Amino acid sequence: MNQFGNAEKAEEFHESGDFYFESTNVYHEIIVQLKKEKEQAVKIPDYFVHSAGTGGTISSVGRYIARYGAPTKVILSDSQYSLFYDYVIGHKFTNQSGAGIWTPPGIAGIGYGYDIEPVLYGQTTSLTRNVIHEAMRMPDIASVAAMRILDEKGYNVGPSTSLNFLVSLYKAYQKKAKQSPIKHRLTIVTLACDPGDFYRSTYLKNEWVEKSFKKFGGVEGMECWKKLIQESIDTGSDFVSKGLTMCPGSYKV
Repeated sequence: MNQFGNAEKAEEFHESGDFYFESTNVYHEIIVQLKKEKEQAVKIPDYFVHSAGTGGTISSVGRYIARYGAPTKVILSDSQYSLFYDYVIGHKFTNQSGAGIWTPPGIAGIGYGYDIEPVLYGQTTSLTRNVIHEAMRMPDIASVAAMRILDEKGYNVGPSTSLNFLVSLYKAYQKKAKQSPIKHRLTIVTLACDPGDFYRSTYLKNEWVEKSFKKFGGVEGMECWKKLIQESIDTGSDFVSKGLTMCPGSYKV
């Protein structure tokens, strides 16, 4: 199947209606799960946070939300050197490549720029930017730090899931800092999209982090971000502003 070439023809964002098969759309399944949770008072999420590899999942969710007028806002979580953030926010890189911007190792499985082609909808990506309400970019070393925290807490997740977690955490901080008018408990949904076991020899290994993220202080830089992220989890503080000033490295975010 030509996923990019058939991006506009995808049917997965349609609801199932009275059909006996459930919809395959992720958002539909999220609503089904929330309805089953007795302790979850809010049955429709305020935000859906997800990264983009090919862009298919977040686009299908965004199109579903737009089609049925759901009150959920869609946030793209993007890695440090990916082009998707600028593509969505500033409509950039549609006629120029990301040559010289992408810096390895990046966040495995997501982001755009490593193949240096322009971001062309239907040719090199399925990401539909007009169904994305907001985008956030996080330092890659911070995503690694978040992955370590989640791993220590017993969550077997990979770097792209950890990036989603970071963006969700920062959105929660923003709503708290701005004294959000939302009267109910803020509900942010994201996906655990990659298992951590795939990365035991890379992102979860100190020697690899030291070498791959030397520009950002290696393990020392990771530990700096870990401390600030954990503090944010505990107190709701701004880990991004603190990390950009306190932790080693020069950041493009």
